[in-house]
Formats: sequence, C-alpha cells, structure tokens
Amino acid sequence: MPGCHFGEQVNEQLAPGIRSIAAPVRDDASHVVAALNVSVHAAETSIETLTERYLPLLLETADAISADWTMLRTSPQITLNMA
Repeated sequence: MPGCHFGEQVNEQLAPGIRSIAAPVRDDASHVVAALNVSVHAAETSIETLTERYLPLLLETADAISADWTMLRTSPQITLNMA
C-alpha cells in the first residue's frame, strides 16, 4: 500500500471500484490510537482529487482530534464526590 504524506491510500484493494485514504489519530505519546477514513467510488473520484483535495482535510482533522486527545489526557482530572 503506497504511503501518501502521512496518510495511506488504497486504490481498489478493499473492493472493486472503491478508493480509500486514511490518517492516524495519535495520543500524547505519538502512538496511533485510532484512524479516520474516507472512501469514494473510483468512477466518481480520481486519485488526484482524493489525495489533493480530501487528504489534506483528512490529515487536518486527524491532527485536530490528536491535539484534543493530548489536551484531554494531559489536563488535570477532577473527581466529584457526589455522596
């Protein structure tokens, strides 16, 4: 599977007629904890459109989620005693 600038691209390997890209969501230690994926119909979306238009948005979104994850994990946790 060819790498695509921090994302992964799959051209009809998952199913005939389907193209897909994915981007990792990382925790505060840079471990991959999840992934985001966009799949499109190959007849309707070119590889160029997928990688030049959708991939930057997907990577930006994955980075934003990763930043939120890190902020949440590094924030002080408050426990309320409801008794």
